[in-house]
Amino acid sequence: MTTWIIAYSKDGNTNILRTESDRQPDIDEAVELVTRKAEQDYADEDNAYEHDPDLEETPATRLNERFGITVTGISQA
Repeated sequence: MTTWIIAYSKDGNTNILRTESDRQPDIDEAVELVTRKAEQDYADEDNAYEHDPDLEETPATRLNERFGITVTGISQA
């Protein structure tokens, strides 16, 4: 198994999430992993960001709207 690092930005700070996988996670998998972590770490901030009805509803936009988080990269450790 390979260790992968998912980088994400929240409130101007870069954070990382490490995961083990035989292959590089795609962006949808990365967003799902970061969303699960955010639900644990930032549950009290849920819905703290403004909803923009003009944005397409995707897991990535929901992550950004709920927690102010944007996945910025996926790399091998």
